[in-house]
Amino acid sequence: MTLIKSEYSLCCADLRFSDIFRAVNLFVSTVRSAKMNHTDKRYEQGKALLSEGRNDEAITVLESLTQDMPKFKKAWEKLSFAYLNSGRPEDAVRCYEEVLIRYPKDAFALYQKSVLEEKTGQLDAALESIEKALKYEPENAEYLYSKGFVLYRKKRLNDAIGWFDKALHIDPFFFAAADYKCLCLMTLGIYDELIFSCSDYIDRFKDFTGQAPSVDVDHGGELFGKESEVIQKEDIWHLYSYLSFSYMKLGAFRQAEEILLKELEFDYEKSRVYYYLGLVQNALDKYEQAASSYELSLESEPDFTAARINLGLVYAKAAEAETRNAGSISARADELFQKSLSVLEDVLKTESENLSVLYEAGRIYLKLGDIEKAEKAFEDVLRLDPGFVPVYEYLAKMKFNSGDYETALSYLSDAQIKDPFNYEVMNLTGVIYSKKGDNEFALKCLKHAEMLDPACPKAHYNKALIFMKEERFEEAAAELSQVHETNAEENGISYAKVLNFYGTALQNLNRSEEALAVFEQLQAMTPEDESVSEIVFCLKNEVKL
Repeated sequence: MTLIKSEYSLCCADLRFSDIFRAVNLFVSTVRSAKMNHTDKRYEQGKALLSEGRNDEAITVLESLTQDMPKFKKAWEKLSFAYLNSGRPEDAVRCYEEVLIRYPKDAFALYQKSVLEEKTGQLDAALESIEKALKYEPENAEYLYSKGFVLYRKKRLNDAIGWFDKALHIDPFFFAAADYKCLCLMTLGIYDELIFSCSDYIDRFKDFTGQAPSVDVDHGGELFGKESEVIQKEDIWHLYSYLSFSYMKLGAFRQAEEILLKELEFDYEKSRVYYYLGLVQNALDKYEQAASSYELSLESEPDFTAARINLGLVYAKAAEAETRNAGSISARADELFQKSLSVLEDVLKTESENLSVLYEAGRIYLKLGDIEKAEKAFEDVLRLDPGFVPVYEYLAKMKFNSGDYETALSYLSDAQIKDPFNYEVMNLTGVIYSKKGDNEFALKCLKHAEMLDPACPKAHYNKALIFMKEERFEEAAAELSQVHETNAEENGISYAKVLNFYGTALQNLNRSEEALAVFEQLQAMTPEDESVSEIVFCLKNEVKL
């Protein structure tokens, strides 16, 4: 007040009656100036305290300022930010309520209030606030986005997509709207549209990393929304991540592999990217490439159990593919099987009750001829999960191969109870009854299996073997005619044996020309087999005669 008194004295020193009005005005202006100087100092002081992280002190200063000047919007905004930093979100919201009492049509205050209400989980209130803001500024991209975001939080994803699209229509370079639209599409499983959108946004934003979105709102207060964010390289990577995920979900594995390789260039979450790359390469039958990807995933994240399990499984698949190509377990296949077992046994040290690992280890032991370990692994699986039907099949086959038909049938009976519609169980049951000499019941089982899966050739083949033994050649030929080369090899049936039995059945039916055609096909497959060549020679003579 010293300043006020001194200037008042100067004003009155040469005071004339005619100048009273001018002097009063000068006095009022001086008082106002002094008060504003004091206000400005408190505002700047509050800002400085906030920048230093001294939130409680800032609150004290700014509360005093807003009490003296309740219409000072910037002060309320700073106070709201200070409350939020101090863990007092409800008080932060109250600051904007105070602003809105004095400025009820302030769209920005309504928007900021909505953002704070969303942060505190008051989603209905947040939606109401942002809808009011949009009444005053319906073309504001940030507000349109904010409404979409609140709807996203309320799990109204289709509605949210519409508002994100509106924000992008106003501002095509509003990255947050594009990002959340993609997230909604992915959550809803709309993968075709997600692929289209991601491809568009990648082209649109790839040259904008390190820049803020073009929405620019400067009200002098603190901004709680997305308008202050900068597009990061990681944000563009998110779009690639959505894209690769969509291709995987649609089974477009080649496109997924291409995108995942691009994701690796971003150097984010490499363990996850290599893991998904392994899954895709596995689906493309690139087993050894998949193994390499899983190994790289584990280099980045050694405790990634899923990657370790899949590494063991894909080594086994690579070994099986090698075995199919070689016709037997080659040295390379044996090496791959051993690698698979090494990884899977390592997993079992810490996860001794992992069913998928125990099951796969049992299958590999069986392929390598270690019957004891295979049986132990399969029995462990049944102990943990009696409903694991494929294990019953393996144990039944092992008992069948050892000549223990009754135990084998016991396992298959248990499997039928668990899964009465299992083709493999019914087929194997028929085979075992055939071996026991009960051909009538065996044929019933095989016919049942055929009903369960008419496309699978195993039951046709096994029925034909029974008919051949019973010299029912017409029925045998009919069954064998339904077993085709691709189908046979895919189901572990030797097509050479199919042709041999088929040709023999036709011979016995005196259908020499048809038999000759079948044996000529067999001769082309096995040119070194002299017995087949001799049959062909004889049949040719028969046909001539």
